[in-house]
Amino acid sequence: MTARDRVAPIKAGAAPAIAASRVTSDLDPFSPAFRADPFTNYAQLRALGPLVWLERYNIWVVSHHAQVRAVLNDWQTFSNAAGGGLTNLFLEENWRPRSIILEVDPPEHERTRRVLIQVMNASALKAMKPGFEVVAQRLIAAALDARDIEAVGDLVQPFPLTAFADAVGMPPLEREKMLIYGGIVFGAFGPRTAWYDRLMEQAVEIGAWIEAHCERSALKADGIGADIYAAADAGDISNAEAKLLVRSLLSAGVDTTIDSIGLCLRALAEHPDQWALLRADPRLARNAFEEATRYDSSSQSLFRTTTRDVAFEGQRLGKHAKVLVLIGSAGRDPVRWEEPGRFDIRRRMTHQIGYGTGIHGCVAQMMARLEGEIFFGALAKAVGRLELTGPSELRLEPGLRGLARLPMRVTRP
Repeated sequence: MTARDRVAPIKAGAAPAIAASRVTSDLDPFSPAFRADPFTNYAQLRALGPLVWLERYNIWVVSHHAQVRAVLNDWQTFSNAAGGGLTNLFLEENWRPRSIILEVDPPEHERTRRVLIQVMNASALKAMKPGFEVVAQRLIAAALDARDIEAVGDLVQPFPLTAFADAVGMPPLEREKMLIYGGIVFGAFGPRTAWYDRLMEQAVEIGAWIEAHCERSALKADGIGADIYAAADAGDISNAEAKLLVRSLLSAGVDTTIDSIGLCLRALAEHPDQWALLRADPRLARNAFEEATRYDSSSQSLFRTTTRDVAFEGQRLGKHAKVLVLIGSAGRDPVRWEEPGRFDIRRRMTHQIGYGTGIHGCVAQMMARLEGEIFFGALAKAVGRLELTGPSELRLEPGLRGLARLPMRVTRP
């Protein structure tokens, strides 16, 4: 029996097998201490069982690969329409207009997702590749000239902010504001705190900037953004929906990719044997990036919300219950992965779910994979040695896991 087979709606007169008590934990997944060392905490949660009640927030949490995959694949029971964060959008208002792809379920979701899949098809990605390669090579050459770099600011952030934003058709000025916007979007995944309140003080100004730059008139005529508006011209979506889809693309395609590249770069620097393998065969770049997404995912967690009373893993989950889905824990589940704490760029990556899975899996994941493949392929061809010159610094915020600083020395072969 699979984890998905153990999901059942509770109907009148039915008597599903429900445990007399639930397994609870007082761990705080949003605390700086938890986020600084998530993998030790994930192991504690997995040891407690497949479904645990977190008393602090009155939410359920799944941490095993099988249950994480089951929840993400069952949108009828575990909806994304109530938001991917702690706030329940079935019951509360959001700080911004809802995403028409991330915060809706079928049938509306199918219509809008279809547009994004069309504008990022295989032919479109192939056309982006030369531009991505030029950006990667230029940044890496500058880093080699400098030798001692702060890799987040010198390499990691500039690559997607240039390559991805160019592909979308964003104007070149003030692109760093996309990072602030992403911080607000993903920061809102957690509880309301003083830190969150300070973050939201920027929401009106940055939100207005994003809205203005998602207008057709602000975008280049030959980018993905223009292609989305062409779908509106064809009648597939409205102009208002086109603007929201451009916004969704910007929030989904910048921060997560930056953080994934940064964490992969750190992992390669910390594992010189794996860096040597990649240098010997740069064709491993795509799998190296995929393995890093399993090993240390930028998207460690997200939420789903039950659409009805349901029996799952021997427990009764009431309608509109929030379920915390620990993608990062699934990537370290020893039931699914042999030696999950080992970084192995030749690992077979079947059922890797660092980008999510199911209908709400990351819509920009193929572009993110292309960016990672190009960046690390170019790095392996140009750089001889990666050396950490100081401790890296994590950003301890809800929604995403990424690096604030990564001091390195890069040298030519």
